[in-house]
Amino acid sequence: MNDAQIQLFIELIAAHMGLETRPQDRSGLSQKLLTRMKAIKIAFPDKYYQILATPNHESQSEWRELALLLTINESYFMRDKGQFSLLEKVIFPELIEQKRKLHEQSGIKPTLRIWSAGCSTGEEPYSLVILLKQLISDWEKWKIIVLGTDINQVAIAKARRGIYSPWSFRLVESELQMQYFERRKTEWEIDRELREFVSFSCVNLVTDNFPNIYTDIHNIDLILCRNVFVYFEAQYISQVLKKFAKTLRHGGYLMTGHAEVHRHAMNEFKAKVFPESVVYQTKNILEEPGKIESLIAPASQPKSAFLELGNGEKISSDNGQLPQKKTVLASLANDNFGHLRSMLAAGNALGKMLRSRYVEGDMASQKLSDLSSTLAAAKETDRQTPQILIVEAKACFKNKAYAEAMNKAKQALDLQEHNFDANYLLAQIYANLGQYSQAIAHCKRASKADAMSIFPYFLQAQIAEEQNDLETAKFFIKKTIYLCPSFVSAYLELGNIYNKEGKLNKAIKMYNSSCEILKKLPPHTPIEQQGKMTATQLLMDIKKKLVKLYSQPN
Repeated sequence: MNDAQIQLFIELIAAHMGLETRPQDRSGLSQKLLTRMKAIKIAFPDKYYQILATPNHESQSEWRELALLLTINESYFMRDKGQFSLLEKVIFPELIEQKRKLHEQSGIKPTLRIWSAGCSTGEEPYSLVILLKQLISDWEKWKIIVLGTDINQVAIAKARRGIYSPWSFRLVESELQMQYFERRKTEWEIDRELREFVSFSCVNLVTDNFPNIYTDIHNIDLILCRNVFVYFEAQYISQVLKKFAKTLRHGGYLMTGHAEVHRHAMNEFKAKVFPESVVYQTKNILEEPGKIESLIAPASQPKSAFLELGNGEKISSDNGQLPQKKTVLASLANDNFGHLRSMLAAGNALGKMLRSRYVEGDMASQKLSDLSSTLAAAKETDRQTPQILIVEAKACFKNKAYAEAMNKAKQALDLQEHNFDANYLLAQIYANLGQYSQAIAHCKRASKADAMSIFPYFLQAQIAEEQNDLETAKFFIKKTIYLCPSFVSAYLELGNIYNKEGKLNKAIKMYNSSCEILKKLPPHTPIEQQGKMTATQLLMDIKKKLVKLYSQPN
């Protein structure tokens, strides 16, 4: 393998995994590449390069195998005593206190969401759970979510088993080891109760999309990404840091290895310096003058501007502007708590999302007492809230009692004209009744209430497709993908349209995108927009479509 070929592989590996290859490592990299070529019976480097560079199932499978050779799995419990001391004495107590106050003032279950990014064989996320168990006395009343991710599938498999050799405990006191682990001959197994709080998955920090609601990587309180960036090229460190900032809740923390990011722009964070370590906190949106206004105001772009989709396609916006980002935070900034009252208390998916994003995610502390009093007053004086009517309307809708559902949804709108749930429910009802103009009108009203929700756009796409207006359908589906690149049903519907149009290559591309998203989901995840098929069932269904398409002449 000559120098030019090695350089091509170095650039490809960096683009896919972020890894930096130092001059002294080139020879070792060459040997690892040759090892994989021999394993899959490839004689020529150019052929192996094409396998890696072509985005398909074979490529993804080979990247997983190559990652086993390129990554280092070295970890142990309570690694870096200084940083764990900082977590124990400062960071976690602060987060716990915030969540307790939020629970006292709003009644919402205290929730902590922690992400160990680049967790190797799992010692770090398990260490975090142990520490939280020690710090939270009423542990059973909390919702604790610890995510452990790594690109190395073998490391993740070991992490899930939770069984470790004595070498992993070299910094752990024997009392703690005896308390939280059970001896298995010469090895030790993590307490099964604690293991339930940790979820492991394979994630590529460079190429995977996050925040991502499907993989639960969103609205995180604390991200630990330690001894990972030391292996990365600078441009990919910056890229991942920006994704981390979007994944953390406002005021959430990022802890990295020592001096791993000190040369990088950290505009989304403010550094907090402690004797044990520097940590980075995302800026609270309510603390930044003008930030709320910038979110509410339309983001103007030239009419020729393009929106980049998660699958590489581009679309132009209809009027050169992105949708208005009128968020719950805007209402908070303007003390408009009455508008939030019913939405935050909702038991449906919208209410859950809002609580996860804005309440469990820690709203501005100075606003909490106001919100608490508003909610309390509403509970006493406003029994017939819009949300109660919407819950009843949805029950009627589920039973296909459309007239009664419509009546209750309209009553909710009488109380709260711009209620998202009521407008979207009416849009669904009218669409089911074939009254498409009314359905579209309520979709537009729902989008005015929440311009970032994908569901009114997706429903309009389905209506347009039903009317055989495929161009409009494609436009709204692409808007949906822009807002939520991990929304599998959008790719599937776009693939169906391309299939109808005879654009087989584009259809295959969309179906493959759907498959890649589904592969990352737990097998039994229900896909609501597909008749509650599970991820595995839908994946098999799409693969059957792909087999038929591949057999057709182009």
